[in-house]
Amino acid sequence: MQFERTGVPGYEVVEVLGQGGFATVYRARQLAVGREVALKMDSRVLATDRDRQRFLREVTAAGQLSGHPHVVAVYDAGVLDNGRPYMVLELCPGGSLGDRLHQTGPLPAAEARDIGVRIADALAAAHAGGVLHRDIKPGNIMIDRYGNVGLADFGLAAMPRPGQELSVTREALTPAFAPPEAFRLAEPTPAGDVYSLAATIYALVHGRPPHFPAEGSLGIAEVIVRHTWPLPDLPGVSPRLTEVLRHAMAPDPADRLPSAAALRDALAAVDLVEDAPGPRTPTFAPTLAFTPTRTSAPTVPQPAAPPTVPESASAARKKKGRLRVSVVAVGVVVVGTGGTVAYQYLPPSTSEASTAGPSASASGTGGASASAQAANAGFGVPTTTEDCPAAGVEGLGGRCTTTAECWSGMVVDVGIVSVNRSDCLVSHLWETFAIAPLPSDGMTNNQKELIKHPDVRELCSRKVLAESRQADGLKIDSSRWTIDVLPPTATQYADGLRVMRCVATVTGEESTGAYFRPRA
Repeated sequence: MQFERTGVPGYEVVEVLGQGGFATVYRARQLAVGREVALKMDSRVLATDRDRQRFLREVTAAGQLSGHPHVVAVYDAGVLDNGRPYMVLELCPGGSLGDRLHQTGPLPAAEARDIGVRIADALAAAHAGGVLHRDIKPGNIMIDRYGNVGLADFGLAAMPRPGQELSVTREALTPAFAPPEAFRLAEPTPAGDVYSLAATIYALVHGRPPHFPAEGSLGIAEVIVRHTWPLPDLPGVSPRLTEVLRHAMAPDPADRLPSAAALRDALAAVDLVEDAPGPRTPTFAPTLAFTPTRTSAPTVPQPAAPPTVPESASAARKKKGRLRVSVVAVGVVVVGTGGTVAYQYLPPSTSEASTAGPSASASGTGGASASAQAANAGFGVPTTTEDCPAAGVEGLGGRCTTTAECWSGMVVDVGIVSVNRSDCLVSHLWETFAIAPLPSDGMTNNQKELIKHPDVRELCSRKVLAESRQADGLKIDSSRWTIDVLPPTATQYADGLRVMRCVATVTGEESTGAYFRPRA
């Protein structure tokens, strides 16, 4: 194969992937490590301060966010002797969502919604770091070799600083996805990115941008007028999705969803399952920043009160003065041992996940006393403090499940855990060694946020694990265990279950049998 040399040291070009007005993107090989990458060569020379500032802005913005699972990674950047800048990016052989729309048409609503959740999380990270993207559209959302989506092209990215105005021009806009205030040359804000992402999701489902005809072009004046039109419902799709997008695309920025994080959570809460019998519950249960208006909204179960926490624990938390943590979603992570393993989520059966009721027993041997029933209320399973090291951690309300509780694979998707309940007598990965109410200042079912909470870290500790071992578990050194946190599932959280578990697995192997509690 004939390779083209671009003058970028250490890289050989294989082919042209795409070409635009300002840059050409090549598939290239990074010679030192034999890795295929995307090499973006700017067609302009950095002859002015404005050009240099634009390039620096893009490199800095993209570099700051490269660690996010849904931002296209930047590996390298520089300027050639002739003044032409370049960037070396993660190769995304799947092309862009714009390419996919053009080739295969609209996406299924559920897929578009899930893409929106992931890109909204990337956008929330960008905004938290002081970066505005300003050009979100299907063509700037790339698909990597594993089918994951990532936000790319921070060429228009802005990093506001106090007392510094941002350059605003209409020429750089993509009219079909730009917010209406951009056409009035208003200063860019996070609300503009929220609008553009919502317009992108709408286009992914509808096949073309909102307010734009299937054919023909529009002048700027007509685009501005069309922004004032109501957003049509998406045919055949739950009106709840349109309602979220409508709220995110309000003509007045002050009326929109307040942040990219709010858009992420609102999208994740939309249940797109059609013709499901009875009330439907969201797959993600944040507090929405708005109340969608519908003629026949499904009934969503109201969260029950969290488990009663001893008065001393509440008082101790108030003294600590901890702030409530916010929900931050992350990309898909498969948690297992011995390599990457994927597990399908099947909710625990009613026989495996028995709820504590009038006949539930704290000891597992007969009828429960009134005090045992009160202790189990809100946990969803029988629990005990007898011979339970978790109960000795002061002020956290920790308990142990009455009998052994085991789990197979744990899949974490945008911070939300799906997991299979397993019989402890068959091969499994995880076992519960402590159970407790969610911290009163950390009410979230997002695992990545929950594990940061100091109370959770104190309860799900190697010390508590070591003291919790029973029977054959005493033969396994505590250093061999991997500890994790199992928050309530999205459905459990929506139903009001506010309970977390400390779970552990023997690193590098599956287990058969129970190590922390006796099996009834």
